Amino acid sequence: MESGLLLLKTAGALALVLGLFFAFIYVLRRWGNLAKKTASQTMMEILSKHSFGPRHHLILVKVPGERKVLVGISPQNMSLLPLHAPPPDRNSSDDVIENV
Repeated sequence: MESGLLLLKTAGALALVLGLFFAFIYVLRRWGNLAKKTASQTMMEILSKHSFGPRHHLILVKVPGERKVLVGISPQNMSLLPLHAPPPDRNSSDDVIENV
């Protein structure tokens, strides 16, 4: 009778420890993922990606300060490529006539 009670107490303690362990892992994963998402979103954001083959890509990345960077990726290296500003909007023919 006494050994049965001891076995029940041991099993209960083991269940409690395992329950706390799995609850801790669950909370750690939930909070860990939230922290990772916010940190990566504040550092940089991929705006677009174009593949030229299985291992060659052009990636447009927005970095802090609203700056955009174009990165070329190949199996050998990564290169920062110059990013030119878009040409100014051309005036329509009506605007040109009004300005003359």
